[in-house]
Amino acid sequence: MSSSSAVPGEASRSSKGVADQLERSLNRYRSSIGKQAISRHAGLDALARRHCEFMARNRGKFTLGSENISHYGFEERALLAKRRFGMGNCAENVAGGVIRGDIASQLTQAWTTSSKHVYNLKQDWHATGIGVYVASDGFVYATQIFATKGRSKMAFHDHLRDF
Repeated sequence: MSSSSAVPGEASRSSKGVADQLERSLNRYRSSIGKQAISRHAGLDALARRHCEFMARNRGKFTLGSENISHYGFEERALLAKRRFGMGNCAENVAGGVIRGDIASQLTQAWTTSSKHVYNLKQDWHATGIGVYVASDGFVYATQIFATKGRSKMAFHDHLRDF
């Protein structure tokens, strides 16, 4: 593998348009099933984009399910979402592969036809972050982070007293 195909750079900057198209495609799907659109959150976008770049840099090194795509580090991303952005529950969809043509439509179809991924898409979320990285060899990495708004600190401490 050449370093140009897996090291984030120029391709990552041009992938913002694909992320925007993916957002519209996923929200059209949500509308078709009677769900509200999920608003993008800049901080969650950054977490999702960085995860795509991480997967690109570490392509071929993962062991669970795929050598190229992974949820590795999700717990840390969820914790950052909670601490930095005041989010509560979080979930994540990832996808990857060589995609020719309309990337956003093909990713949407892949996620909406997968029971595990569509489960996340159908939930009531307050915010989302979408990251896409297209490597120079056409390999696409996509991450969508879902989040609900967090509870106040007072409610959180009251909740912890229950344990």
